[in-house]
Amino acid sequence: MEVRRNDYLVSRALRTFMWASILSSAAQQMATLTDAVVVSNLIGPDAISAVNLVMPVLTLLSCICVLFGVGGSVLAAKAMGRRDMGEVNRVFTTSMTATLLCGVFLSAMLSWLTPQIVSIICPEGSRIYPLAVSYMRTVTLGTAFLMAGSVLQSFVKTDGNPRLVMTAVMLGALLNLVFDLVFIKYLGLGIAGSAWATIVSYLAAMLVCLMHFSRPHCSFRWDWSVLRSVRLTLKMQRSTVKEGFPMSINGLLLGVCIYAFNSIVLHAQGDDGMYVWSLCLQLFMIAQMVLGGIATSLYSIGGLLVGERDMPGLRLLTRRVLRYVCGTLLAVTLLVIAFPGLIGSIFGSGGIPVGGLLYPALRIFSLMLIPYAVVAVLRALYQMIGYRGLSVVLSVAQLVVMVLFVWGFALLNHRLLWWGFPISAAVLLLVLLLTSWGIRRKKPQVALMTLTPRTEEGRSLNISVRLTRDDVARAMDAVTGFLRDNDVTGSIAYNVRLCCEELLYNIVNYAVDKCPEKHFVDVHILCSEPLVSVLVKDDGRPFNPVLKDTPEGTAHLGLRLVNGISSTIHYQYMYNQNMVYLTFHR
Repeated sequence: MEVRRNDYLVSRALRTFMWASILSSAAQQMATLTDAVVVSNLIGPDAISAVNLVMPVLTLLSCICVLFGVGGSVLAAKAMGRRDMGEVNRVFTTSMTATLLCGVFLSAMLSWLTPQIVSIICPEGSRIYPLAVSYMRTVTLGTAFLMAGSVLQSFVKTDGNPRLVMTAVMLGALLNLVFDLVFIKYLGLGIAGSAWATIVSYLAAMLVCLMHFSRPHCSFRWDWSVLRSVRLTLKMQRSTVKEGFPMSINGLLLGVCIYAFNSIVLHAQGDDGMYVWSLCLQLFMIAQMVLGGIATSLYSIGGLLVGERDMPGLRLLTRRVLRYVCGTLLAVTLLVIAFPGLIGSIFGSGGIPVGGLLYPALRIFSLMLIPYAVVAVLRALYQMIGYRGLSVVLSVAQLVVMVLFVWGFALLNHRLLWWGFPISAAVLLLVLLLTSWGIRRKKPQVALMTLTPRTEEGRSLNISVRLTRDDVARAMDAVTGFLRDNDVTGSIAYNVRLCCEELLYNIVNYAVDKCPEKHFVDVHILCSEPLVSVLVKDDGRPFNPVLKDTPEGTAHLGLRLVNGISSTIHYQYMYNQNMVYLTFHR
């Protein structure tokens, strides 16, 4: 009998999310790479330079998408956890409305101001200038599609459908490649053809994501009423921007800091150093790809757990996320340390005379990946549990401190600059440990480093139950003792026990065909003054106890009983899991 909480369902949800998100990030990276290869071969090297010049503008648009997409999806996830579907719809409606209005406005403004913007980053007399103008003026026409598609992807992932997002991204990448060939090679549109191909990919990805809203389990509905109140709309939008700001500012600073690293390395070690830094940057982007996929999972699943006030589940999720991140990046680090030449050969270092600089630099730089990733995961966690100020500080410090250390080591000795990367990450992790220790002294109920609260101890029962009849019977004894200890007696205690028993035995009897002893059900009961809330999760066949017209048979008599005696009942099917939420007024 498992009377403690385990991470079976949390891990299942995380794996469902994580691999789809990582593959989405990989597809986006591959789309960028193949786009560059096709453009440079069909038009010439000046074309890829023009595309790269416009990239900072697209990066800025992506940061705005993070504000609305990540911020809105985290708020929506928390509201889903509270089963406040009205709030979910208000967040979705205001986020999408702001995204569309902002996208249309920026599309018009950027297209109009294209020559002035390009002249800031490229002299008008340069041969690259007309190419950059042509590309930017065309690609910014699709700004609304880019932003709407990106924000939709965040919401669709949060609603438990990351595979659809992966499909959308991969289809967009494929169409981008195909239409690059069609528009450039066969229609002769030049670099503007590449921009039109990019717009087609944005539009296709957006349309695929819209398919999610025809699903019966879609949680989002458009709420026109919220738009009738300017005050409520602005309030919702402030909350969304505040939630998404830490990750948005980190993405914006990343571009600035890469530019700073370029300048430092070029000044200290010249062209050979720049090539080495380019390889280190590729390692860093691999880490960012892994982090991006796992961070998305943490925001969506963790936001739901925060809304459910399931702090044990959040701690299990955080441990599992850190285990995945550290394990993956440890493998990358060991590979680089053992075989730095392999990394160099992948990126064509064979014919480049970098002397003895490449191997030591790659080995030293790889030591930075794990501490950097740990801080990034904790930064996302702090944002979700309410430490937004600390999250913003970490977003800024994580990159600024790294620049300062690399610059300082370069001043001491140009060969030491690579040590600035791992040492700065380790120092920041140590400072974070001391900071969390100081917070824990003031708030003893929070955990060290993660700062997840240990509140509601004694008022919350959080267990995992193996799918056998004997274990369910023992779990019901635990439920009975918990209700008695919290002075829940009489008809309320009877109804809570009866509903839990009916749900658990229904899952045991009908949810899983093979190896039921390897599956678990999570039961979370929370006692408060006005009510007792019960949350039951399992990964068996979908069933909906809320439906009035359930199929005939004894399998569903218990579900009808649950539907009749609970004060409120709510059902969701997310992350391939049934989630039944009951409340009982005391």
